Amino acid sequence: MDLGVLAYIRRKLFDGGAAEKLKGGFNCFAIALAWVFAAACSSSFLQQHKSGPSFLLGLYTIRLHAGSCFDPALYCLIAFVMAFSIKLALASLSLSLPLIAAVNNTVSNSNLQTWWHDSGEINYQTAVQPGNVRQSHMYSVQVSSSSDSSDTYYDSFVYETIPRNGNGNILVPNDPSSTTDQDDGITIEADIELTMAWSEFLYASAVTVKISRLDGTISNTSDVVIRPSTLSYDISDSDGDIYINVPYSAQGSRFSVEFQDNLYSFHDSCTTPTCGYVQDSDPSGPNYTDGYTDNNPVMGIEPLDSLLIFASPFPSEDLVPDSSASSSLVVEPGLVTGLNETQQSTVIFQAGVYWFTGTAHANLSSSVNWVYFAPGSYVKGAVEFNTDAAEMKATGYGVLSGEQYVYQANPSSGYSNEQSNGNDLRMWSGVSASGQQQTFLVNGVTINAPPFNSMDFTGDLDSLSVQAWDYKQVGAFFGQTDGLEIYPGSFIRDVFYHSNDDTIKTYYSNVDVERLVIWKAHTAPIIQFGWSSRSTSNITVNEVDVIHSRWNSNGSHPSIIGSNQVYLISEDTTDTADLSNTITDTTYSNIRGEGISGNLFRICPLANFQNFNIENVTIESFPIASSGISDSELVAFTDSSGQSVSLSNFVISNFYVGDTKVSTANGNWDSTSLGNLNIASIFMSSGNVTID
Repeated sequence: MDLGVLAYIRRKLFDGGAAEKLKGGFNCFAIALAWVFAAACSSSFLQQHKSGPSFLLGLYTIRLHAGSCFDPALYCLIAFVMAFSIKLALASLSLSLPLIAAVNNTVSNSNLQTWWHDSGEINYQTAVQPGNVRQSHMYSVQVSSSSDSSDTYYDSFVYETIPRNGNGNILVPNDPSSTTDQDDGITIEADIELTMAWSEFLYASAVTVKISRLDGTISNTSDVVIRPSTLSYDISDSDGDIYINVPYSAQGSRFSVEFQDNLYSFHDSCTTPTCGYVQDSDPSGPNYTDGYTDNNPVMGIEPLDSLLIFASPFPSEDLVPDSSASSSLVVEPGLVTGLNETQQSTVIFQAGVYWFTGTAHANLSSSVNWVYFAPGSYVKGAVEFNTDAAEMKATGYGVLSGEQYVYQANPSSGYSNEQSNGNDLRMWSGVSASGQQQTFLVNGVTINAPPFNSMDFTGDLDSLSVQAWDYKQVGAFFGQTDGLEIYPGSFIRDVFYHSNDDTIKTYYSNVDVERLVIWKAHTAPIIQFGWSSRSTSNITVNEVDVIHSRWNSNGSHPSIIGSNQVYLISEDTTDTADLSNTITDTTYSNIRGEGISGNLFRICPLANFQNFNIENVTIESFPIASSGISDSELVAFTDSSGQSVSLSNFVISNFYVGDTKVSTANGNWDSTSLGNLNIASIFMSSGNVTID
């Protein structure tokens, strides 16, 4: 049967109350009969009906007035059996038609691998059952490999994540009575029913991705935008579905598919720098307004129901453990316990659903140095390493989800919401052995719904490095949901981040970051190298596509590049620099901000700067000027004795706003011009800062 029809039936027959179920019985019975009629009347029905065209879903409005003495689910089942029989008969007469995969028809061969969850739960409002996986209520995805001569489309499960994971703003896990109004970084997102969906697969050759709308909407090519917009993928449409040709890349591909009739404009409550979002969707929700005015400017635009596609190359053999080895522990699906006691070195989550509950996480024994998430595994938990092995690994194309945790879950307080920068749960954590070089290697994994900072290790951080590639972070609606830490000697490549705090953190030397796609919420800069004075060198961040950002206030460095003031000290206090430190040989390049963006930089110079380059940055547009969000700042700082920070060879080159280059030669760089660069006069007059 078709995903669109099944989604509707499941929602109506099983997710509502008695009245809704009865009503759903009438509706799906009507769909079934209409489906039979369409099948019987058209020999080209299979060609047209590839996965739920909108006209069929529209038929749910038909009402059949029957007696009260029937079981609606039974009638619906009988009707669909009839319809399916007719469809099979027609299929035998239509051998020349393209072969279309049925629901849950996945593939696993050397060219393409997709997967499915039989426990998918279509539910975008409340928490799902522990053994279930939240499935998109809006989209279905199928994939066909160019190496498949039959042109078969195989199902690829579409995951979904929602703000607060359907738990509400609670302080205590699994306790709805612990509701609070404390700030968790989520403002109106839950009340407007914002969702984020994603589908991922492995490929070794070009593929065509087919996307169907489960709400029955007919989509045309002109309705679709792919972000990053620099991707030039061919898009076509047929019978209301969208087809995207994705060429093979050894780096994989991570992109957003956006339907123009599903965009949401985030409005601010005022036009000054200290505003917050307002919404006109839910009168009982926070920040409600009965209609927008000119005093409610748009600060960002993004899909209400987003869809991300993650196409990944097959992993090399060294990234897939041998499940039959004596050193491997293969975990049974379901509730997970005892990982702190295992003697094995490798923990394997095969395809299936696993959970630790909201009051536990994978606190690994000291013997474990590798956690593997097989494609199709969905693990509700967080991982803590306790090994002194030279290499710690987290690999595989499964999902690690923090959806069962409350915001700022603190293990020392029963995983309740208790803010502690030192104790709150991270999705990845561990202790770095003193004086011993260690590497944390992470590849393939998707993390969902982090409850706090996504990663932090303790111990000897100078001897710890990170190697991360083809890594994805989604559902980061909570505040303080940073990107990965980038310790000395690290590289981060080919990563997608949905983030609501500091995203790319360049706090250490000798790091290389490239080919990132960023979806930014409303807190902190995208690149962050502040909070304390430090000496760093040899830092490169290159090829960053910011496909969405929606800062709503001028209060948290709404910037592409940022160096915040010393932690817990006001940024107006400008004598906190440490002149024994120097930031040198740093390049941030080829950065593109799509749509409405923040400013280029806000830099509190807490150290001296030497050979600092910002090059090839494009910002499509700024929000309303009176918000202050477009204002870049480079302030003159001193140390506590009044000695000024020095800048040498601080270069801004090829900076564009829209299609216009910003430079001193063009006379459009300063705080009253297009570039909005407010740079201390001492730096400009000395020639130590150049804009060309």
